[in-house]
Amino acid sequence: MIWFSADWHLGHAGIRTHQPVRGIKFADVADMDTQMIDQINSVCRRNDTLFFLGDFCWQASRAGHYRQRLNVRNFRVCQGNHDAASLRNHASTFDHMLFCRLCNRWGTAYKFHMCHYPLMSWQGLHYGSIHLYGHSHGRYESVLDELHPGRRAMDIGIDVAYEKFGMWRPFNIDEVVDMLVGDEEATLSHEDKLEGPRTV
Repeated sequence: MIWFSADWHLGHAGIRTHQPVRGIKFADVADMDTQMIDQINSVCRRNDTLFFLGDFCWQASRAGHYRQRLNVRNFRVCQGNHDAASLRNHASTFDHMLFCRLCNRWGTAYKFHMCHYPLMSWQGLHYGSIHLYGHSHGRYESVLDELHPGRRAMDIGIDVAYEKFGMWRPFNIDEVVDMLVGDEEATLSHEDKLEGPRTV
């Protein structure tokens, strides 16, 4: 299975203030780390792929410790604003942006443009590509949806997942496709371009 997540902020005591739900649900930062990793591991299997879109942990020196606690082997990372470059030592791939063609469980291929930050325009926007990001902890989704109705883009951060599923875990590819594409065609022709922000 393919999974997507972001914004775990492991070891970050301050995130419990910035994200009040975490302050309520977790007794302290150690409890947050344990519960989140346990819930992530409850869905992500060893041979799965996890695309992580930034802000893994607070202290770079602890990245290896947290990485060892994760089941998943294929851990592909887009660097977030709280991630040190040394996180690349604990990732299968490490970059600022990732462009991938991925298949859901039925074998339908979709193009993905992933990075830490939300974009108003992205590669393949008018031809059905999907943009995934983190960083904003779900704060801007309603504003972005209003600016660009029907956009194939979403915040896949772990706080957003908790709001949707009541569980601190990643989104899987089938959930993302169902939310953003539904029954529409995966790839559009040049004659059937989607509406969206104009690029220059």
